[in-house]
Amino acid sequence: MSIVESADSTGDTARVALITGATAGMGLELARQLAAKGLKVVIGARDVERGDSIATELRAGGGDVVALALDVTDSAGVSQAAIRLAGEIGRLDVLINNAGIARDQHKRPTETTLQDFRETYETNVFGVATVTNAFLPLLMKSDDGRIINQSAALGSHSMTARMEPPLVKLNWLAYNSSKAALNSITLEYAKHLRETSVKVYATSPGQVATALNGYRAGGVTPAEGAEVAVRLATLDPPPPSGGFWGPAGRLDW
Repeated sequence: MSIVESADSTGDTARVALITGATAGMGLELARQLAAKGLKVVIGARDVERGDSIATELRAGGGDVVALALDVTDSAGVSQAAIRLAGEIGRLDVLINNAGIARDQHKRPTETTLQDFRETYETNVFGVATVTNAFLPLLMKSDDGRIINQSAALGSHSMTARMEPPLVKLNWLAYNSSKAALNSITLEYAKHLRETSVKVYATSPGQVATALNGYRAGGVTPAEGAEVAVRLATLDPPPPSGGFWGPAGRLDW
């Protein structure tokens, strides 16, 4: 289904949210919860067939959901996705940079390879900047644009430096440093956009049991983990730009 085929189901006034990496885990829950709140949801998907299937399922439940081919590591493809969204919908109110990978969760820092770094940063850091830059012109058209970057407490220098459990035991060189870089990117965009209508946030959903971490025991469900970003996407009025947020409130960088 094309984006425009479902354009009338929530009307022209519905806020539009694009979620990257939205075909599984927390991304899927973000799509489900935002659709339930009345937003028009665009599922960014590398696997377009799966994205279309999920969009069909969520539409059957009453949501206004469509899929958009979007691989955050393909800069040309990202540009084409932004052009398509601009042409078929013409606006964007919420961008959730959710796509993320972890390549070194079972490795010591001394075992982490250059390839681990490259693959992790391509998605978790470079992909976020690529997507944000491509879709920012659309977000700037909104009178209440929001960019939400899915980070992690593991990227917090303040919390990591305390050398306390559980973070001190999770010594993942590529992944953790990529989230620290993402936090820095969040602040740089917040500074850049401080005099505009677009606000920028980072979130730490807590330890969520998803495929990303091998469904780690003791983690919260994807539905629970999605709640932080959903709140930031929908709170009225929105919190001040440039914050790092977790389930219990604002976090230290």
